[in-house]
Formats: sequence, C-alpha cells, structure tokens
Amino acid sequence: MDKKKKARLDKCVAHVFDVTRNQAFSLIKNGRVSVDDKIICDPAFKISLEQKLCLDDEYEAEVAEGFATRVFMLNKPSDYVCADRDKRHLVAVSLFNAEPRYESLHCAGRLDIDTTGLLIVSDDGNLIHEITSPKKDIPKVYLAVTDDDIPLSAIKAFASGLKHKEESRRYKSAILEILEPRLGRVTVTEGRFHEVKRLFECVGLNVLELKRVAIGALSLDEDLQEGEYRALSAEEIEKLFA
Repeated sequence: MDKKKKARLDKCVAHVFDVTRNQAFSLIKNGRVSVDDKIICDPAFKISLEQKLCLDDEYEAEVAEGFATRVFMLNKPSDYVCADRDKRHLVAVSLFNAEPRYESLHCAGRLDIDTTGLLIVSDDGNLIHEITSPKKDIPKVYLAVTDDDIPLSAIKAFASGLKHKEESRRYKSAILEILEPRLGRVTVTEGRFHEVKRLFECVGLNVLELKRVAIGALSLDEDLQEGEYRALSAEEIEKLFA
C-alpha cells in the first residue's frame, strides 16, 4: 500500500489487529476504533499509511504496520509441500501459524516434498516473482546424496546442458562439484521440475537426499533447525539477487 494511496478503514483494521473483515466491520460500527484519536464509525472511511489506529483506547498501531511486507528464511523439513493448501500433505506455510495473518504468506518457488533446506516465504508478491522468474537466472545451490559414486565425467556432462528423457528441451548448463564420492554440490539457474534429480538421472544416478543451501548469495542459516525460520534483513534480501 503506497503512502499516497488510501484504503478502507475496515480493511486496515483487519490487517493491523489481525481480525477478519467482518469482525473489523463490527468493531468500527460499535465505535471501538479511532483514527488519529478520533472515533470513526464508518467502515468505508478511507485512511492512509501515515495515520494511527487505536482499538478500545488501548491497542494503538500505525496503519503501515499492518501492510508491511514480511520475508522469512525457512529451513524446510521433509514431508511438507510448497503449496498454499493441500488435502493430503502438510504445507510449509503452516509452520508460520504463530505469525499474524500467516495465511497470506506464500513460498517463493517450490521444493519437492522430500527436499529440505532454504525456502523463502513472504507476503510480498513482487519479491516472490523476482525470485522465481526464469529470466532472472538466480543461482540456487543444492547438496545431493546419490545412490552410487559420482563419476568425474558428470562434471562436464552437467556443464554441457543435459536432456532428460521426460523433458522436451535441454537443461541449461549446471555446475557440479564432487565433495565426496556420493555427495555433490549442484548449482542451477532454472529451477525446473525435479531438475537436480533429473540431472543426476541423466548420468545414471538416483538422488537419495536433496537439500537447498543457497539462493543467490544468501546461504541457509546453519543455526536454523529443520522447521525453524527467521525474518530476513534488507541486506539479506539483496543477497538473493547478488
């Protein structure tokens, strides 16, 4: 919400005080909400970000607080899907249920249900688009445990741009570093469906464990256990595009 723009009072009350739109409507109608110390009983009354709201002469907050975007780093555990809702599986955003209006948070991209590691979760739609846009070529780094030793020839194969039998076009060049006989560090820029797993399938290997450890220049916080998250600073958000 731009500072120069205005929004309905009931919408702002719902955001700021974490209530439903209907509840906000009732609070306003009952004279329990004031704007800059003046009681307003019209839910359609327009206010701006710079104004202050007060509920029951007790809870005061700036309108801007309710519309501030949030960006989190999550260490995604296995068995969670990156969807807003799913009837069969747990969804990653449910891990944020202690946050106000957590239903408005969305995953920036998708990690497979059995893939763990760095996931950006935010209510900033523009930021999510920037992170996930294929045109941005943002590098994403994964650690992959394979079912057999990784041959040295796979390094050149990944770099050349492989084509999987279930894909209609080749993958872009990817960087493979062999850290241990069955542990590889892979950097990709496309983020296509099952990309890392399918790259290894192209060289005759199956991925047993997969973890994302970096996006751009932002690395997963090693202090975060699986299922834990924390807010990102402005400087860390910039690292996503470095």
